[in-house]
Amino acid sequence: MGANRRKSEDPPAATLDHVLLASRESAEEREARIRALFNFFDAESRGYLDFAVIEGGLSALRMPSEEKYARDLLSACDANEDGRVDYEEFKRYMDGKEVELYRIFQAIDVEHSGCILPEELWHALVSAGIQIDDEELARFVERVDKDNNGVITFGEWRDFLLLYPHEATIENIYHYLERVCLVDIGEQTVIPAGIIVLQVQTTRAHIMPAIKDIWKEGGFLGFFRGNGVNVLKVAPESAIRFYTYEMLKTFIVNAKGAEAKADVGTMGRLLAGGTAGAVAQTAIYPLDLVKTRVQTYACEGGRFPSLGTLSKDIWVQEGPRAFYKGLIPSVLGIIPYAGIDLAAYETLKDMSKKYILHDEEPGPLVQLGCGTVSGALGATCVYPLQVVRTRMQAQRAYMGMADVFRRTFKHEGFRGFYKGLFPNLLKVVPSASITYLVYENMKKGLDLE
Repeated sequence: MGANRRKSEDPPAATLDHVLLASRESAEEREARIRALFNFFDAESRGYLDFAVIEGGLSALRMPSEEKYARDLLSACDANEDGRVDYEEFKRYMDGKEVELYRIFQAIDVEHSGCILPEELWHALVSAGIQIDDEELARFVERVDKDNNGVITFGEWRDFLLLYPHEATIENIYHYLERVCLVDIGEQTVIPAGIIVLQVQTTRAHIMPAIKDIWKEGGFLGFFRGNGVNVLKVAPESAIRFYTYEMLKTFIVNAKGAEAKADVGTMGRLLAGGTAGAVAQTAIYPLDLVKTRVQTYACEGGRFPSLGTLSKDIWVQEGPRAFYKGLIPSVLGIIPYAGIDLAAYETLKDMSKKYILHDEEPGPLVQLGCGTVSGALGATCVYPLQVVRTRMQAQRAYMGMADVFRRTFKHEGFRGFYKGLFPNLLKVVPSASITYLVYENMKKGLDLE
């Protein structure tokens, strides 16, 4: 962000001719665009707009539709203050607003490239005394940048701010962006906690604001967003992990010349568990990435694309390698997590059998307890890597794992690597407990002991 810049004294004088040139449209095309927008609000062809019509139009456009915004826009357009806005008043507002937006666009575009680069927007915000981190900046640019090419053209800038009724200062634009850029962000029985974890991990939100935002965007069903692909992911992942774990334990026991799997030892369990976790994670990773994208998709009105559409967009826009984005920190995290989780579970189960149950087989409550402790221990130990993986999956702004570590530590400190730990434990603890309970009962039912 530290590029050398030419300091501008005042924004250059601007006219509608400048606006037309920057918009790359003729006067006739601009007239038709403004007329179409007026007709969109005036759906009943009454020839004028009033408060109710403006409020309904803002809501239909999924823009801030609170009474304050609608009244302020009405006031800004209503030159004769009769409570109604005819087309000529509407067009006069558009003329003034577009010139105003062009002036500030030119002031931010210090390189005069005809578009606003992310670093130029950052510099303008910082110069205005607004502190913004890289993640928030990337989110803002993505919200305005409709064609997703990484820069903001004047047309995109204009369309985003055209109906903003207040003076277009950097401070006002920042607060408006904050208002409209609310980003949404276990398994079957605990998926709401998973949604909250992703919301907290990928943004600067806290738990309660994240819950409120998810509820506002999607209601109760918003907490189960991505659950379908989550179930598709968990079933083969668990099967591969436990099958590989049991096979590796057998291999290690045979290599040591022991007689039973119980003699594999703690180090053997750690090795088998870590390797099994890495194999399972690699096998289902594309599904895991798509699930994360669904759960963190910045939706409007609670709607988000289908899995097929989202997968196609990732393939076309980012290429096939994108489906394995974040795989390295994921595998680095899953190896110690799965190793600690599986080794701790079996060690705790053996200890309870020996010292508490006196060689009796552990029942469901003991299994649940062992799963709770082992899951919480494993999740806490590797949580920083989970945060890094999730941010790489959900956000395109990062250049790699090292970049995520650097930016997170720079802007959020050490605590940033443990954002969302509490809701994550709320998800992991019951999920791990239920998984081990089902695992033990399936082994007995299928005679796999």
